[in-house]
Amino acid sequence: MIDLRNFSIVVPSREVDWPHIKNNLHTYLTVGAEEMILCIDDDSSQEFIANVYSLYDRIKKRYPDASLLKVLKVEKRTDYSFHQAWVRRKGFLESKNDVILTGDIDLHINKCVLNAVELVGKDNIGLVSVQKFPLQSNLRSSLSTIWRLAGQVMIRKLYHSVFTGLYAFYRPYWIETEDSRIKELRNPKHAGFYSSVIGEDVYLRDCMQKKYQCIYLKCVGAVDYGISLHDSPVIQFTMGRYYFHQGKSLWQVLLAAFLYFHPDSIAGYFYEKERVKKGLAKLGDVV
Repeated sequence: MIDLRNFSIVVPSREVDWPHIKNNLHTYLTVGAEEMILCIDDDSSQEFIANVYSLYDRIKKRYPDASLLKVLKVEKRTDYSFHQAWVRRKGFLESKNDVILTGDIDLHINKCVLNAVELVGKDNIGLVSVQKFPLQSNLRSSLSTIWRLAGQVMIRKLYHSVFTGLYAFYRPYWIETEDSRIKELRNPKHAGFYSSVIGEDVYLRDCMQKKYQCIYLKCVGAVDYGISLHDSPVIQFTMGRYYFHQGKSLWQVLLAAFLYFHPDSIAGYFYEKERVKKGLAKLGDVV
């Protein structure tokens, strides 16, 4: 078993995330990691950094065993199209330990994440993600969330292991498997086809699973206070296009659209099928 003090936590953040930092930082600091690296932009204000460390001091008073906090300022690199991809990876490279847990600051995590930490780096397991429960602001959204969580059981059997942005991984396997195309990914909020469905975390997983096992645990490791990008009609449509290039059958796409409440993915699937039929795109060419 891995010594649970012998892992690092890496979380990217920005000044605009301050409300989430106040609400969630302590949850990352109290799961037993040796250190937590909070990765911020190089141009972040000194006031912001001082506020983070002041908050950390208050957390340490309440939780004396809290992890060591390091605020890491990350410079922009022109060879990375998506800055956050580099921000997170800079944290990975600076970590003391090869076992790393990572997520976003809008997550309120719990010790279920330790189940993922214990598995990586053993028995050819490179990455383990855990379930997130989205906290919705209205009844309709809450019912949608419950429906989708229930549907993940079936999706997991028909597609591949479900993957979330809260995961532990083994750094040597990441360094070995991730290629330089990570630098080509763009911000999913502003990008085209490929980057909209292949975020920087999914890209890491996709590279990893070519050689090592990537596992999903059903235990709920966090409450997610963020807004799901994949619920937007544009991203749904793009995901449907991606399903076609993955070789998914129509009935699989229909089922996924039903379970995830993503009807626009069906239109995207047929759109891409027609493009390939007319020779406007090649099957599997999604970059």
